[in-house]
Amino acid sequence: MCGSRGGGSNEDAKREAEERHQENLALQKEQMAEQKRQFEISRADNQRRYKEQKKTAEAAPPPKPEKTAAVAAPAIDSLQIKRTGRQKYVNPPSKKDTRSKKPKTSFNAKNTYMV
Repeated sequence: MCGSRGGGSNEDAKREAEERHQENLALQKEQMAEQKRQFEISRADNQRRYKEQKKTAEAAPPPKPEKTAAVAAPAIDSLQIKRTGRQKYVNPPSKKDTRSKKPKTSFNAKNTYMV
């Protein structure tokens, strides 16, 4: 009765902690491998886009217009502008006459009082 607890439970706890630690390390390694894989995919995609953009930037300019062409017509003149986009959804301008007139209602004050 001297207070001996027994050494088995402490060793079991250490063993369980070590197992959890190993599981966590394995999970971290798996996560790092997935991050590396995603980084490689992203890097390859970025490299591909960079090459396309560089190729476009270094491309030869378009040919000059023929000398028989007088003056280039403005592109905006050739368009027929219709009500599209935001203008289609804007409310029409309100009539200012309605503010000065009395509103039309069917309310009659004489009908509200009991006689």
